[in-house]
Amino acid sequence: MDQNSINSFINNALIANRNNKYTCEEKLVSSFAKAIKENNYLFNATEEIDIKNENGFKLDANIIDKILKKYENVEPLIKTTNEISITDNNLLNSKLYSKIGVILVVYDGNPYTTLEMILLGLLTHNTMIFAYDGLMLGTNGLLINIVQTILENMNLKKEMFQHYVTSEFDKLFKNFKSINKTIIIGNSEFNANQLKKCTTEATVSGYKNYDIYIDSINNIDFIRKIINQNQNVNIYINSDLNIEEENAILVQDIDEAITYINYNSSKYCSAIFTDNNENASRFINEINSKNIMVNSSPTLEQSLDIKQEDLLKIKTIVMPNIYNFDGQRIKNNKEDK
Repeated sequence: MDQNSINSFINNALIANRNNKYTCEEKLVSSFAKAIKENNYLFNATEEIDIKNENGFKLDANIIDKILKKYENVEPLIKTTNEISITDNNLLNSKLYSKIGVILVVYDGNPYTTLEMILLGLLTHNTMIFAYDGLMLGTNGLLINIVQTILENMNLKKEMFQHYVTSEFDKLFKNFKSINKTIIIGNSEFNANQLKKCTTEATVSGYKNYDIYIDSINNIDFIRKIINQNQNVNIYINSDLNIEEENAILVQDIDEAITYINYNSSKYCSAIFTDNNENASRFINEINSKNIMVNSSPTLEQSLDIKQEDLLKIKTIVMPNIYNFDGQRIKNNKEDK
């Protein structure tokens, strides 16, 4: 990665951020969702290439559909007019939402993350640069190409969304004067390493990183299906079960499993498969993850731990109730009669 290349990406992002003004969020989101569904055959092709190059995994169509449905009917918070309420002490109160600007998304290359962040970007009017080390390059590139085509068709700058393949994220961090916020999405080690180097305001998420503790073989076929469909699963197996699973960590008991997960996990979602009620109860009470599953797939929780509000500037405005929001005096006020 050379500095000229970085400068080009940043400059294109700044131009798109300045020029892209629109009020058609719903149309952009629905057009993007429609294009994803209509180009399913292309995603199958890029996915196969990524897997063949040992650089990807098989996507779950149900997860993609769930993400799209989540945003197809979401009302954007940025509005041309602001809702005003009157407080008990006769003050006008309103919240003003505006975009942050250029957002750098540093992540592990998971296409589900790319998909959901694009949808959030369209809703919040933010320009995004996706930086990752090349995981599922074909699939991620297709997502970016689709949204860029939609933007161009609506006479908007396609550079609102760009992707940059690199593992040297610190070189991007040096452009802190042009980047308004950084979103870091990965496992606990990845997040911690990047957060130390980041020079802008940052939000950290453990989206799509799961932990599974296998305490019983009763659901082993179901568990292996989960593992095979997801790239970012940390597996812990009770050594007494004599289960062979590549890259799994053997633990002596639930105490060791809880210690490992609380220390190493992303704190996003953890699952235990067990037929021991006491172990299930301990897992629920002692694991520090936001979402906990018992004998259920951790991938049931498929929501990005980032919301519209996290990607917007929010101002609370309070003023006396003798003025309209545009600053004009209210004519029916007693003083004006």
